Amino acid sequence: MERPMTQEHGGDSAQPASRYLSEIASRAEAYREDMAGLLSELVKIPSVSPKYPGEDLDAHLGKEGDVARKLAEVFEGTGIELDFWEHEPKRTNVAAIKRGIGGGKSLIYNGHTDVVPPGDPSKWTETDPYSGRYDGERVWGRGATDMKAGLVAQAYAAKILDELGVKLKGDLIVEAVVGEETMDHEAGTGSAISRGYVADGAVVTEPSSPEPLSVAPHSAGLLWFELEIKGKRTHASMRGQSIHASGGGPEVGVNAIDKAFIIYEALMRLEREWAFTKTHPDYVPGHFSILPGAIKGGPIFGEMVPFQLSEITVIDYLIWYPPQDDPAEVRKEIEEFIHHVASTDAWLRENPPIITWKQNWPANNPGEASDELVDAVVRAHRLGSVGTPFESMAEKLGFLAVCDATFLTEKGIPAVSYGPGDIGVAHADNEFASVDEVVMAAKTLALLAIDWCGDATDE
Repeated sequence: MERPMTQEHGGDSAQPASRYLSEIASRAEAYREDMAGLLSELVKIPSVSPKYPGEDLDAHLGKEGDVARKLAEVFEGTGIELDFWEHEPKRTNVAAIKRGIGGGKSLIYNGHTDVVPPGDPSKWTETDPYSGRYDGERVWGRGATDMKAGLVAQAYAAKILDELGVKLKGDLIVEAVVGEETMDHEAGTGSAISRGYVADGAVVTEPSSPEPLSVAPHSAGLLWFELEIKGKRTHASMRGQSIHASGGGPEVGVNAIDKAFIIYEALMRLEREWAFTKTHPDYVPGHFSILPGAIKGGPIFGEMVPFQLSEITVIDYLIWYPPQDDPAEVRKEIEEFIHHVASTDAWLRENPPIITWKQNWPANNPGEASDELVDAVVRAHRLGSVGTPFESMAEKLGFLAVCDATFLTEKGIPAVSYGPGDIGVAHADNEFASVDEVVMAAKTLALLAIDWCGDATDE
């Protein structure tokens, strides 16, 4: 059930931001083409995360900084302060600070400048991965949704406030940081916190779908593990003898691929059970899953050819677990389940699967600490969306993936996600972002800053 908004925040008339609604809305709409143009320019910068697996680090260093510097141009001629820094060489972060006069709550808007690789360019049927093509409604290309659209929205929100002469009580800090796609938060969001950029709340402007511009106080947790199954190599002609007891069975040979699929099928059964055993009110049943995302099987040495029984199979799994779950308990559940299944097979019982845990990206679960901020985002969206296709209460849903909100919350800064874009096209071919959503998000973020930080214009 949706948590009701607190009574003192129940009406728009109580919002300090309401007096600026008309001006903010008209200024945001006037900047529509500028926002689209900036998003297009940002997409044209191939800012692939330098540490992304399989990528050449040196080939990508500096591109994140190019995005940061292009964004900073938005603030030319304003009273907003800019701070550039590098925690790692050639990986530039930027913070734009609209100083408050004091006496109000502070707020961070956070987004990342890095993107994932585009994959096979031939599968991009709508556009080149880095074309930044704008068709009047959408901007196309890698990073449009994830998450350069959010970067544009938060930058223009601050710019509009400054141009309108709005003074805030609390500080507004707008961050564009590196390294999110590879959980390299020490170089990005973590380094911003270490530099002193802390606040009473934070909004990460990731694409907070599945519903457009929903408010996400939680994110799922992520675990990555490698499953290795060993077999016993022999000539391919011995396949029949190896699987029938009358032919000698495992004494002749064991195909690792066959044994891996015993575990694979069992984990699929467990995944289906999770639709009932791993739930959260902000997520649809079945969201928490066990994805076999990469698989390789064959000889340990030599070419991947089918002329012998496979002696090794490796499957990399990605687990999405609920915000309230302890990752150590999730790991324990997976390990015990795999070992139980292995115990039912004679070969796997003597040659147990090898499980290697590679990464845990903790869930964002700020609890009640984010309630006030969630209410404020909902109010701002409701106020700004009147007369638009997004007119409604912003729906409260869980963020489907992971993001830097986790690391802000861990440092005592309650963080939620709200931003333009569709996570269903993130990391996919033909990625795009809706410019209407960017404009709407900019309105919401401008209104939110006034409501949260406090209006000091008349003081």
